[in-house]
Amino acid sequence: MEKFLTLPVWYARLTIAVLAGVGLAGVLPVSLAQLQTGSACPYLGPIPACHIVAVAYGLILLSVVDYRFWKHGVFFWGWVPVFLLAAGGSTLELFGRDTCPKTASGWPKCFSSLALASLIILPLLVTWLLRRTRPDLE
Repeated sequence: MEKFLTLPVWYARLTIAVLAGVGLAGVLPVSLAQLQTGSACPYLGPIPACHIVAVAYGLILLSVVDYRFWKHGVFFWGWVPVFLLAAGGSTLELFGRDTCPKTASGWPKCFSSLALASLIILPLLVTWLLRRTRPDLE
């Protein structure tokens, strides 16, 4: 049974869930377009990167919704691929390589994904710091 969640932990999990939901909502149309056309996003070996990112955002969302998955590190199995793919894609975009899918206005979606991944980790870091300084929050 899950422990009673203190308010800062509850806010952190809610914030992470909302941000992961936004990321998932942003990547699902790209994944569907990839299934239809086969050219909506770059490949990592035989797997389209957008499918990896969709699964990863789903893992993040699953980990904050169900504590059993959080406890077993599923959050990091979702967050690390999102962050690394977004950071790599953003770096390539900054060096002039056209690698990331774009929005209608031409903005590379990997920039948005990198921002989301950075925002997603912040509530986790805040609660971790709070727990280190205030053990009563456990």
